[in-house]
Amino acid sequence: MSGKRAKDSRENLRRKRREHTKENLEFYECIRDIVGHPAVLEMKKFYQHCDTDCYEHCLDVAYNNYKICKKLGLDARSAARGGMLHDLFLYDWREHRKETGDRLHAITHPITAYRNACKYFHLNKVEKEVITKHMWPVSVIPPRYPETYVICLTDKYCGSREIMNHYAKIIQNKYWGKPFAWFLKQIFAKVPRADLLQEMLPELVSMERAASPESSFAQQRSRRSSRWNHPSGRRPRRS
Repeated sequence: MSGKRAKDSRENLRRKRREHTKENLEFYECIRDIVGHPAVLEMKKFYQHCDTDCYEHCLDVAYNNYKICKKLGLDARSAARGGMLHDLFLYDWREHRKETGDRLHAITHPITAYRNACKYFHLNKVEKEVITKHMWPVSVIPPRYPETYVICLTDKYCGSREIMNHYAKIIQNKYWGKPFAWFLKQIFAKVPRADLLQEMLPELVSMERAASPESSFAQQRSRRSSRWNHPSGRRPRRS
């Protein structure tokens, strides 16, 4: 009887892995033309929340958008694509404030990201609103589409997790900070992190055996000098 239970458990584990791989492939299909675009890869140069760069953050938000919208029966594809482009403003917002005096980055950056996205990609109505209104209620006009309400939540959730993970790394080396660091990590333990998602993308591409070395994330990932080995591109991590 115990042997049968163990066999059933292994079968269930294999089934879940197959379903998870299938879902990841479907997610990748939604953003295939976006994740390797040169303009989108530029986001790796700019920090967003603490030591998390814009590319990591957008990938994290896009993945959570996709999973939630798929479960709710919404337009998961548009939610994923809009999520991947929602912070395509392509500047360091800390330096931008010093250089331009613009203290309204939280309000203005969705429009900048939208304009940049329109230069390189064709956007549908849902994707446009996901990008331009993802900061609601900071943006005054409320969203029309449910997919936008989803990103309003996932963006704030992912941002909070990135900040907490950063400070958890800082305090975990202190004796008094270990319990707090453990607690902060446990809060978000069940949700995939952006660094894990970046490991996932090259594997998905390797399944398809892309012909061109320049366009193959899998082959780039295997090179030691590749920026796929470092989520922030050539920029070192903040300590």
